[in-house]
Amino acid sequence: MEIKPIELAAGFEFAAEVREGTIITLRRDGRPQSSDVHHAVSNGTIVFSVLPTRSKVFNIERDPRVVYHVSHEGSYLSFDGMAEVSPIATETHGPAMDVLIEAFRAVAKKEHPDWDEFRRAMVEQRRRVITVTPSSVVGLIRPVWG
Repeated sequence: MEIKPIELAAGFEFAAEVREGTIITLRRDGRPQSSDVHHAVSNGTIVFSVLPTRSKVFNIERDPRVVYHVSHEGSYLSFDGMAEVSPIATETHGPAMDVLIEAFRAVAKKEHPDWDEFRRAMVEQRRRVITVTPSSVVGLIRPVWG
């Protein structure tokens, strides 16, 4: 079976339904490093929150080139793109927190039951958001038979 280019819109539609994927970043020595995450598709990007000490954060800050891989029931896509890491949320209100709240809503697809608690936890954990902006996608989306 041949891996074929897919329109980004179709790739985003598939990724939005799956919501779990693997980000592949480059280590300092050029070897790939992969991390499984829960994501959301938002405005032509793939977003998820991370703890600040994870390897993927350091790798992206050094080299923003990434592959984001999504697979489900025999279908799979690999998005090539660039990633960006948001600033650390150091206060419960402000631009960094707004990004975290937007990412939470997109990933969870609901409101948090206690936004004050969420804000305090994000500051305490020093959470950040990774945003992947894909430039292309390849893979195979199998039809659903039913």
